[in-house]
Order: sequence, then structure tokens, then C-alpha cells
Amino acid sequence: MTDSYSEQKMIGDKRLIGQHSLRQQLWRIASEDRISHAYLFTGQPGTGKKALSLAFAEAINGVEHLGQLGPLRKSNRRSWYYHPDIHVFLPMPRTVSKNELTARVELLAADPYEVVDFSMRPTITGDSDAKNRSSFYSVSYFHSEIKRAAHFKSSEGRRNIIIIANIEKMQDKVVNAFLKLLEEPGEDVMFLLTTDNINVLLPTVISRCQILPCRPLEPDQIYNGLRNFDNVPDDEARFLSRIAGGNYSFTRFYDLETLQENREDIVRFLRLSYTVDVGGILEIGQKWHMECNKEGHLAIINMIETFLRDIALYSAGVDASLITNNDKIDVIANFCTHLKDARIDDMIETLEEVRTLLTQNIQPRLLYTVLANRFAAWMRGAESPVPKNESWKHMPAFIEP
Repeated sequence: MTDSYSEQKMIGDKRLIGQHSLRQQLWRIASEDRISHAYLFTGQPGTGKKALSLAFAEAINGVEHLGQLGPLRKSNRRSWYYHPDIHVFLPMPRTVSKNELTARVELLAADPYEVVDFSMRPTITGDSDAKNRSSFYSVSYFHSEIKRAAHFKSSEGRRNIIIIANIEKMQDKVVNAFLKLLEEPGEDVMFLLTTDNINVLLPTVISRCQILPCRPLEPDQIYNGLRNFDNVPDDEARFLSRIAGGNYSFTRFYDLETLQENREDIVRFLRLSYTVDVGGILEIGQKWHMECNKEGHLAIINMIETFLRDIALYSAGVDASLITNNDKIDVIANFCTHLKDARIDDMIETLEEVRTLLTQNIQPRLLYTVLANRFAAWMRGAESPVPKNESWKHMPAFIEP
């Protein structure tokens, strides 16, 4: 295989979207046999970290499913799911049946971008009343399943591949035990790890891995994924890709009718924040708290950000075709009239903090209250009532309009 051929190829060319340079890098690693014992995929949720790890595992062990392998194809297995040397592990709630875990892995086998995290998708049965379920890697789970699999010898492929999703959810005792595996790996074992938050990992774990950063997906990439793989109608795909916030996996679960209803609430939320209507803010925060799961809350935050960016674009005089909510031009124009001194950049920046907190089981209704309080100041061009270097403080009383 020539170097020029390797440079043109990328893993997952049948199914994966975006991350082109990273996928080309992984192809070169697989084709040139420059394989390390541990790789860590990092980046925000929904950017395809699990999909990348699965496609990489297939390329290493010669399984042609998510991508065309050409001379790298060495296996007749239908996918990674059927290969005896590829093992996938997910963080689990304290009480969960083996069948339920297997069902989620089967979902990944059918589609590598499926949302299978118990905390983000409490049930796969469609039960809207299911509550978010905290998941983690317990000591017993690690020793009985992960450590055991890591000591297998590869029977068909080049490596015995252990895929561990969201390693930031390992309990402290598990991290210490896992570190020993990284320090003294078996002869042909290979770890493919993913994390949504590299900052909480031990430096000793990070230092033993090759770091593979995953960028947020571009709207055009998400649009193409929705159109080509999910059969979403063109107009819906364009709208969804613009509010996705770089997250393809979650966007596929959004219900457009619910999103449109939430968009009206978002306009109301911004108005209530500006007028410091405490009762109204508490009411709408409680409504979202009761009606939305984590995916729904992230969708609301993404839509708030999109609306704020539209306000900034309109203020800059850009063409209306570049505005996502262009059917709300009159509303956006009205905001611009009253928010001439608004600190839009600060408002958008704090939304990233909210996204992080939503994954940490902070009560959403409290987040929306704090968010409205900050927005009230920034909309007037004032400083935040809570300084950035003192974000740990309790929220002060609402400022006067």
C-alpha cells in the first residue's frame, strides 16, 4: 500500500460524518501498523467519539462494515459486534439487567451514533416518564467484565480491543485499578477510550494514551448526516443542523413540533429575563424542568444560543438568509432595538457552562433561574451579578429592571 493511497483514505467512509482529518490519521495508523496500546477520544457529546472508536477497531481487526478497507480487510465478520476480539463497555446504573446493557450495545451495532448512555437516555423503550439514571463503572463491573476481557488473547484480529466509553465515569478505586492495566498492558491488548471531559481525568491516565480530539461537527456535516442516513426532510434538516450545537447524535432525537413550541418559550424566556419577571422566570423554568429530559434541556440551550447568534447577526446587518430563525425577523429586530448595549458574547459563553452543569445532575430549574439573572445584567450591558472568578457563590437577589 502506497503512502499516497493511505493519505487519501479515512476510516468509516460508509457511515461516519465529519472529523475528516482525524479519520485520515486513524487510517494511516491502521494501514501502517503504527498501533499504540491506548487511544483517548475527547470532545463534547454527540461528535462521534464512540462511532470513531468502533470504526477504528474495525480497521485494526480488518472488519469491513462502517468503512471500506480494501487491502486492510482480513475478516469475514459482518461488523465489530460479531468479532470476538472487539469488546464494548458502557457506564451502568447501580441496578441494571444484563439484557438491558446488551440491548444498548445492539443499538450501537445497528447505528454507531445511537445515544446509549443511561444518564442521557434512561430507557430505550420510549417511556417518556423514565427519569435520568446516573451511570458509572463500579469496582465489581470493572473486575468481572473489563479486566477479564483485557486479559484475553486475540483469536482472529491483530489486537484484543477494549472500547470503554466515558471513562470519566470510573469510580476512584476503578481508576487506580485501570491505571495498572494501562501501565502493564497485555502483549496484544489495545484500549480505545472516550471522554466528554478530559479535564477530570488523572494526568497519569492521560499521559499513557494517544489523545485524539474530536471537534464539534459543522452544521453542513450534520445536515448531510440527517439527509443521507436519517431521511430527514430538507427543510427540517437545515433547521435542526443549525440548532444542533455540533451534536449530531442528539439532534436526530429532536421532535420538530416540540422544538417549535420550545422556541416560543425561549422568546418568552428572554423577554422575562430582560424585564426581570421573577414569577414568569420561575414558571417557565419549572415547565422545562418537568417536561424535558437531558436531551431536551440541551436542545433548549442550543436554541437559546442560536437565537442570540441571530440577534448578533441581524445587528451586524447580515443577509436574512443567514439567520436561522428568519421566520422570527420581526421578533429579532425588536430585541435588537432594545438590546443595543447587550453583551451577547458573554451570554453565549455562559451557555457552555450550563451545558456542562446539565450533565452533572444539577437541577435544571435552578440553572434557568441563574441564567435569567445573568442575562438580565448582560442585556443592559452591565457586568454579571456573579463575577467569573467567584462563580461558586450563591446567586444574588434579582437586580431591579
